[in-house]
Amino acid sequence: MKRNKKRELSRTERLQPEALAKELEGYCNAGMKEEALRIADAILKKKRITPEEFFQLIRTVGVHSNFTKWETKIRAAYDRQSRRSKQKARSDMLLMYASNGEWQEASNFLSLRRPCTAAEILFSMDVLLALKRFDDARRLGMRCIKIVTRPIDAFDRSLLITAIGEYFSRMQMWEEAVDIWKYMPLDQPFRRDALTGIVRACLGRALESAERGLQSLSDLKRNPNYELHISLPYNDQKMSAEAERELLKLKRGIEKLLPEETRRDVGVMTGEELLRPDSRGESDDTPADR
Repeated sequence: MKRNKKRELSRTERLQPEALAKELEGYCNAGMKEEALRIADAILKKKRITPEEFFQLIRTVGVHSNFTKWETKIRAAYDRQSRRSKQKARSDMLLMYASNGEWQEASNFLSLRRPCTAAEILFSMDVLLALKRFDDARRLGMRCIKIVTRPIDAFDRSLLITAIGEYFSRMQMWEEAVDIWKYMPLDQPFRRDALTGIVRACLGRALESAERGLQSLSDLKRNPNYELHISLPYNDQKMSAEAERELLKLKRGIEKLLPEETRRDVGVMTGEELLRPDSRGESDDTPADR
């Protein structure tokens, strides 16, 4: 009886896992999109995927494609891995869902007690702030501060500074945000976050100051100083009107520089939000916790 001819293994299948991951990394770094994505797709078809392969796979898709297109296949590949392999790939799944803005799904892959890398800490901070888990974000931020004061790799330092800066900005702790952004190594890729973060923190503080000034004038209108009205007829009202016009002019100018979406991301508060007891944005923290 004639035996069925065995299928010849493809070049990708013949590569050892370590070599396959290195080849994928090389194609990705060289900007060879088609070759990189072809190997990424081949890796996803494997029954067992090594941690290095999974990391390079996620990185390649993030650089040369989009996670929305690959998410279903990546999740299926992750689900069929062993428990041990899943633990090692957990942070990569966090990166994928966080990069895609799927915050609730990303939260399933958080490990706040033992984050593996500085990159994982940064993406964890993004998730916590997006879900308004400010208590957890504060604890993670304090851990970042402890780590960043030690001698560490410059790139890791830039990631941790970004996480801390984002937390301080979201909490409207403008001075602290500016101070931490100043420590960003400007030869690292996150220089833009630091330089624009400083400017946005200053604008955020200025916008809130303008809002508070307008609210103070509104309170003054409801409780006017009648003694001044008697001694200086209409002068007090005129001064308030001039102050209001100037504040509104400044407020509108700042709002053009900080669009509504940016103000929401940074955590700038306006109007009645400034009068709320929890106006700094914390969910469960007390002033003592800060």
